[in-house]
Amino acid sequence: MGTSLFKANYGYKLITLLIPQQVIKISETAKERVKTLINLHKNLYKIVKLVQKCIRKYYNLKKFKGLDLKKGDKV
Repeated sequence: MGTSLFKANYGYKLITLLIPQQVIKISETAKERVKTLINLHKNLYKIVKLVQKCIRKYYNLKKFKGLDLKKGDKV
């Protein structure tokens, strides 16, 4: 698909590359919100990678297991 869920929902790309030092003329509330959003993005990224790893593991187990046939079994 090539688009993030945020862009699909809101129509623009979410930029979380700001660090608090770049936000100079913004209120303390906004600075705290930026920090919260950055931490949230990092945590969600880690969770998504973990979920993808688990899905890949279980899919591969199911896909590559194959049939358990022995000599003399009826096919």
